Order: sequence, then structure tokens, then C-alpha cells
Amino acid sequence: MDQIKWSDGIGSRERSPFLLFIKGDEIIPFDEKDIDGVVVVRGSDYTKNGKWSETTYRLQLEDGIRHIAGRSGWETGRFVEGLGDAVGCDTPDTWADTAKALGVSVPSAMEFLRGWRPKAAEKLDEVEQALAKLEEVSEQGTDSVIVTVSFGSPTNRAIEEGFWESPKTIPGYEGEIRKLDSRKGWVDGNIDVVGIDGIVLSVKHSSGMHGGYYAVSVAVVPGTESNPGK
Repeated sequence: MDQIKWSDGIGSRERSPFLLFIKGDEIIPFDEKDIDGVVVVRGSDYTKNGKWSETTYRLQLEDGIRHIAGRSGWETGRFVEGLGDAVGCDTPDTWADTAKALGVSVPSAMEFLRGWRPKAAEKLDEVEQALAKLEEVSEQGTDSVIVTVSFGSPTNRAIEEGFWESPKTIPGYEGEIRKLDSRKGWVDGNIDVVGIDGIVLSVKHSSGMHGGYYAVSVAVVPGTESNPGK
């Protein structure tokens, strides 16, 4: 039987911690007490430190139980970003990716997240729906292509000229990404694909000078650049 330690303290940027146990194809979140057939709380220690107070648990896992411990994502605050960091993979963008990161079936991942993190499930549902619509758009059966639009660390002059508000070209295609609201940042829900049929899959930000760097992953359908209304 494996023994582990886990702390419920929040991380910087108020990132909430999580501890998940995987028993076969079932995912069980730790709720700070014994779980029959899964884990026994051997003991705990409380550290008082205001906002950073935490309880560290000493846990004994039953045989065959896997665990995933992590915190909400550093950049987005989303569970899937934290999950990717915890298991050492890219941030899952779809249900299939999320299930793979968790090591369970897609139905199991869906049932678990819909009850535990409904907002995370809603976001994954939105991506799946958008991908389905994108597939329908291609009348010639052309597969969608995933492209990453990278930009960032502009000069002071470029910032003054509107670098952070201006559209960014999608490499290799006659299309671009634009902010829906120029007053807001390059974040999920505020980016549109223009000039070609496509959708935004994910947005990643890395710290750096003058606002850092962004990598916006988009799925586009080649050959749809001249569609009316774009």
C-alpha cells in the first residue's frame, strides 16, 4: 500500500488544490476523510498562516489505487490546465484528451467532471460542439487543421501602435484571429477566427517582457478562406 502526503493549501494566484483517486475506471475526489476501499487518513497536521493556512494529510492508499494531485492552472485557473501540469502533458482541449490525461474512459471522465467541475465540463462540451460544426462546414470532406498563432513581447513602440489590440495572422492561411472586445485580453471567449472557417481551441500565456507571450491554438478548414461573410 502506497503512502502519500497532500496539502489543501491554496497556491499563488489563489489556485485551488485537488487530489483525485482513480480506481479502475472510476474517479474519486479526496474530501479530507477516509474513503472505503480507496484511502485511509493516517493523520494530519494543521499550519496556521492566515490566507496560506493549510492542513497536510498523511494518506495510505489501498492497493491498485492511482492518484493525481495538482492545482488549478497557473495561467487560466482552469482545472484542465492544472491536470495537464500534474500528469506532464499539454492542456487537454477535448473530452478524449481529458480522459487520456486522467487515464479513464471518456464516459467516466464526463460523468465525473459534470458533477465535480461543471464549468470545466461546459467548456469541453463547447469545444466538442464547435469541432462538430467545423466538420460540417467542409462540404468537400476536407479535414480541419490545427494551427498555433504565436505572438508577444512587443516593443514599446509596437504597444503604442496597438499591438495588443490588433488582429494576428493565422500562419499559412488567409485568415486571422481578432479580439471580440478590444478592451479585454487575449483570453478564452474573447477571440474570434475571421477570414476562414475555424474555431479557437485553447489559449496559453507565458510570462515575459511587455505582456509576455501567447499561443492561440485554432482549428481551421483549408479552402474556406473565401466563404461569404468572412
